[in-house]
Amino acid sequence: MKFLVVLFTLFAFSSALKCHKTDNGTVASSDCPADDTKCSGPVFVEYTGIKNATVVYNCGECTANQTANETCVECASDDCNAIVAGEDFKCDAYEFKTDAFVKSETQETCKRLEATDAKCKLPGAKATAADSFSSSCGVCTQATLDDGTCKNGSVAAVFRTVLALFVLFNLL
Repeated sequence: MKFLVVLFTLFAFSSALKCHKTDNGTVASSDCPADDTKCSGPVFVEYTGIKNATVVYNCGECTANQTANETCVECASDDCNAIVAGEDFKCDAYEFKTDAFVKSETQETCKRLEATDAKCKLPGAKATAADSFSSSCGVCTQATLDDGTCKNGSVAAVFRTVLALFVLFNLL
């Protein structure tokens, strides 16, 4: 009899897996059906953002196509598919002109997770058009640091420039 009471208690207080789910464009934590043991959701690429915005948060596994395209990720604990994004930040953009990279007049918006530091990179002294320096968000790989085609910068430098311009225009 005690066995039945314990068994009943376990089933009465056990809860279904909770996953973040997309419902009409809104993402919220929800209970999953009892047979779902996984949560799924979009892949977040540091400094770029969500890899494929059509992938939704859901209970259950990723589709075979999403898995093959590496646009969906699975996990197996409550609300593990939540993406906690940090504040967007800006980095200077660069373009190749004639024989060197130059700072563009624009900046690019960079995406990050809450636990990720805001970092910018810039073309190194040996960068050429062939190096395809396409984004200044994030950090250089060790290989591009070693070969001189990339160097790590800082968001602080961008902030100092903006602050200097702000002070200058307020003094005029």
